[in-house]
Amino acid sequence: MALWALWIIINMIGVRFKLFERDFRQAIDGLTGKFENLSTPLKQCGVAGLRSIAKTFKAGGRPVRWKPSKRAEMQGGKTLIDTARLARSITMDAGTKSVSWGANVKYARIHQLGGTIPARTILPRRKRALRWIDPSGQVRFAKKARIPATQMPARPFLVIQDEDWRTFRRIFADYISGE
Repeated sequence: MALWALWIIINMIGVRFKLFERDFRQAIDGLTGKFENLSTPLKQCGVAGLRSIAKTFKAGGRPVRWKPSKRAEMQGGKTLIDTARLARSITMDAGTKSVSWGANVKYARIHQLGGTIPARTILPRRKRALRWIDPSGQVRFAKKARIPATQMPARPFLVIQDEDWRTFRRIFADYISGE
């Protein structure tokens, strides 16, 4: 690792120290070894990020609350938490050089970024007709249902908060100092 890259990383996480010239090479050699495999602090950051994402779901969006979904308004409950499948699908992958968070359900992207869901036709799979209850409470039946295009607002749930960055810095500072 280049000396200037090490200095940038050390400054980024807020570690400050002074060295005498004769101790400088020894200290740098010890630190560069720690930067070869960052899996330990990155895994700790990943776990902290998962906790933060769980808080985001619990709060209904952070730092800005999500626009309530029509389902949550009609049936009660929380936006993005009907079956909690999306919240349970959040995973973390920590390697030696990076950490990432994601969700492995098909609809995660549209909820995170927003966008247009194209118009579509729904057909029954196992029965001869579809059955649903309309907003007025009346039971309806149909051989098929045409769903118009829908604009989905962005409801970002994979968000790293300012407090998370402070936690990440502390984790790396502790790792470098050996605490």
